[in-house]
Amino acid sequence: MGSAIQSHTKRRANLIPREEPPPLKQAIWKPRKITPLSVSKISGNELIFSCTVDPFSFSVKRKSNGQTLFNTSSDDSDPYNNLVFKDQYLEISTKLPTDASLYGLGENTRPHGIKLYPNDPYTLWTTDASAINLNTDLYGSHPVYMDLSNVVGQPSAHAVLLLNSNEMDLFYSGSSLTYKIIGGVLEFYFFSGPSPLDVVNQYTKLIGRPAPMPYWAFGCSGSLQSANYYFVSG
Repeated sequence: MGSAIQSHTKRRANLIPREEPPPLKQAIWKPRKITPLSVSKISGNELIFSCTVDPFSFSVKRKSNGQTLFNTSSDDSDPYNNLVFKDQYLEISTKLPTDASLYGLGENTRPHGIKLYPNDPYTLWTTDASAINLNTDLYGSHPVYMDLSNVVGQPSAHAVLLLNSNEMDLFYSGSSLTYKIIGGVLEFYFFSGPSPLDVVNQYTKLIGRPAPMPYWAFGCSGSLQSANYYFVSG
């Protein structure tokens, strides 16, 4: 009985003959020729990108006053290593001025808010946890920080975003910031400011701006037939 059903099923499957697929004329994937980096400096409207090939490092500076926003070079006196880029581990560091004041790296419930303090561990690992617990990672991951500084007597602000969704640890020593990531790529975005409001405007222009809240969410209710609006409290 079982062999008869199997034979019947096989005959039904062969009612519509299947043609063999044509041979591939070319490979779907071709190895890409890697050309060595020939340009060591790229100048934009407000920032200048410079790099060194061996050992690889790069820096980002303001064109207006030469302020260094990001610098990954290291020597024997620095407490961090050169760039590490492996399949499941990335590490990169930047020098920071001693008067740097950093804010960001959310979303979590640190007791002192969004200001970064030296020698505190910062881990970005999203969890759907209650915000009632201190030092807990929450729902969102925002690997971006804003630096508020004083440059030649003038206040200045800029931000750095690492667009990477992998789990990462960040170590802020006061004079440097080190990223340790379990995968992905190093895709950095630099927002030149120079004011905090400019930084927020540039950042949300890239990632998307928040949607406007409806009026009723603020307690405002009204009628389409009249111009009377009432705010409901409680």
